[in-house]
This record gives sequence, C-alpha cells and structure tokens, in this order.
Amino acid sequence: MKKPLFWLTLLLLLIWTAIFSLPDNKLHLIFCNVGQGDAILISYQKTQILIDGGPDNQVLSCLAHHLPFWDRRLEVVVLTHPEKDHFGGLIDVIKRYNVNYFVVNSLEKKSTSFEALYRLVLGRKSSVYSPKAGEKIKIGALELLILWPREKLYVTELNDNSIVLKLAFGHFSALLPGDLSTKFENQLDLTPVEVLKVAHHGSQYSTSKEFLEKVKPILAVISVGKNSFGHPTKEVLERLNNLPVKFLRTDEVGEVEVSSNGEIWWVDKQK
Repeated sequence: MKKPLFWLTLLLLLIWTAIFSLPDNKLHLIFCNVGQGDAILISYQKTQILIDGGPDNQVLSCLAHHLPFWDRRLEVVVLTHPEKDHFGGLIDVIKRYNVNYFVVNSLEKKSTSFEALYRLVLGRKSSVYSPKAGEKIKIGALELLILWPREKLYVTELNDNSIVLKLAFGHFSALLPGDLSTKFENQLDLTPVEVLKVAHHGSQYSTSKEFLEKVKPILAVISVGKNSFGHPTKEVLERLNNLPVKFLRTDEVGEVEVSSNGEIWWVDKQK
C-alpha cells in the first residue's frame, strides 16, 4: 500500500507545482545574483528573454527558479558584448535550453571560451541576429529598443560596443546599458525610465551625472560581486545618492526582481 500512496503524493505534488508555475499577466524583470557579472531575465507569460549570462553557471539556478521545470526554451538570448563576466554562463545555458534567437553584436573576441560558445550556438541552430541602433525586438506586449551600437562598430573597446537596450512594457520602462562607458553615453537617445541597470557594475567610467539627469531613474540596480576593481566605486554611489536615486546591489541583497502590470511597478525582493 505504500507504493500507491507514494505515487499519488508525487502526482499531487507535480500538479500543485504546475498550477503555481502557470504564467501570470505581469512583467518580471529579474537581476540574477551571479557574482561579478551580469545576467538579467525578462519574463512575461510564456516569453523569456535572457540578457547576458554572468561569468559561470550560477545563472542556471536563476533560470531554474523562475522558469517551470518543463520549460526548456528561451525565446531570445542577448549577449551585450563578449567579455567573460557576461558570456561565461551562456555556455551552460545553451547546452540546457533551446534558444530561438541569439542576439550578439558583430564584434568577435578571439578567445577559446567565446569561440566555444559561438560554435555551440551555431550547432544548436539558433538564429543569430546582430542589431543596430533604432531597431526593435518586439514579442507581444514586450518591446526592446536598441539604442547602441550604431551602424559601424568603430571603437576597439569591447565595453563600448555593448548592446544597449531599453525595455518597454506599457507605462513601465527600464534601461539596460551593458558596460557602456561615459565616452559614449552622451550619444544615446535617452529618455526617463523607471529602472536603470547601472553600467559596468558601478565603474567610475560609466553612469555620469549628466547621464543620470537625463535618464532620471527611480531605482538603480547594480549587478556586482566580490572583485578587485573596487566596483561599485564611491564616485558612482555618490552620483546616485546626490540625485537621489534609490539603488540595490546584488552583492548585498542577492537577486532583485521588479514586477509590473504595465501601469504600476514594484520590487518583489530586496534586503
């Protein structure tokens, strides 16, 4: 009699899990806690978009927590630029999940690990797309406007070739600038947003005072972990405090989840 009871309990548990894993009608913008790196999950109903994958496979825990266990598909994966702290975890992501579209700029980095990722993407037959400023990625009610790079990638610094995205969902918007530096921030077509992902983990060479005055974020999220670069720097923290802009750091509060119904928005998790 114990075995039938066990299987019945397991079945009920699976049904219960499935019911509570059903998608709602809200946007969920999740800044994964992946240490010193970036990994951002955009989830809306049955659509999931992953922007960067952090330095290693920690991103898999974030995906497993927010995607139903049976869902092994990501509609879009964006690699903002080919630095290890942004693409390292994508190798395991591509192995585990089917990806419809892989978005990456046309600037390649000659490294064994990046070449391994690129071969893996091509082997899984994902469609590869290199966007330019002014183009849009639109899936249902979600819209990602490409703000950077321009038509020609004329700079040699990988950070300054970051794909910069503005997410729009109803009246909610968020700016996701990769690791773009202050050198090119003033060339972006900037408008106020509710949420800002602080560029380059809070480097002093990004997120200028002028940039913040144009973007006017209510909340800034700094994706950062233990590092030897001094990120986030006191200069950036002072700029945020002086405006003032409320900010959350993943090294202090862990994962940060922002939700919106298209009219209002709120933070689901913070310290």
